[in-house]
Amino acid sequence: MKRLPIRQTLAACAVMVLAAAGANLRAADDQPKAAAPTAPKAEAQAPAAPRAADVLPKAENILDKSVEASGGKAAFEKLHNTVITGSMELAAMGIKGTMTITKAEPDKSLDEIEITGLGSVKQGYDGKVAWEINPMQGARIKDGDELAQTKLQAHFHEENWRDEYKKVETVGAETVEGKDCYKLVLTPNEGKPVTQFFDKKTGLLSKIALTVNTPMGEVESETLISDYRKEGDLLLAHKIVQTAGGQEIAITLDTYKYNVEIPKGKFDLPDEIKALVK
Repeated sequence: MKRLPIRQTLAACAVMVLAAAGANLRAADDQPKAAAPTAPKAEAQAPAAPRAADVLPKAENILDKSVEASGGKAAFEKLHNTVITGSMELAAMGIKGTMTITKAEPDKSLDEIEITGLGSVKQGYDGKVAWEINPMQGARIKDGDELAQTKLQAHFHEENWRDEYKKVETVGAETVEGKDCYKLVLTPNEGKPVTQFFDKKTGLLSKIALTVNTPMGEVESETLISDYRKEGDLLLAHKIVQTAGGQEIAITLDTYKYNVEIPKGKFDLPDEIKALVK
């Protein structure tokens, strides 16, 4: 499932941009909560037998169908690296930027964002160390849940999703942007569960919801995914709308390039990060 961790990477990028821009992010515990309605007491009843239409398909089948809908496992396994370029806009704050995401097998990643008027924001993973550099917080090394999340995002061959998730389950069905979708909860080997929504008709990913770990605490993130187009043998999304910490970022993915020449040392730790490694 090549596109899933890419979207998780974008979620982390969005929060990173917001932090660099000095946005007032609301942590998950600070999000306003509606009072739970008091349900009327009812007499105990035996559960009704499920109808055929109510039986949800297995999550494993939905995930495998999504891989096939996006181009198929064989097409993804031909890839060894990828470079994705695009742009982003935080309209509420008048902020625009460009981004480049570079990933290589088995687990190398580098996200580079240039924000007009603010400068460069970067985060990466070299297979061992997860790190971030931004104008507001400087250089830092990620650990704990942040490290686990980065490792999952960096794993290149995510079409082999069984290697990364210890449990997947279909928990319901919901409508996303007018599309009927299956709702799945995926629990990785490390870190917190992620919720994914897949279009019943096309099998493609429509939405992802997860909790992004940041130095400011946990931030709830929601991603809407659309504008799928053919890129060679693959069907890939080009429009992302990211909501995190009460702020919205619009992301346009312009180009996907695969199996390109990546400069030697591209994933090496920056000097500022090397100075922090113990």
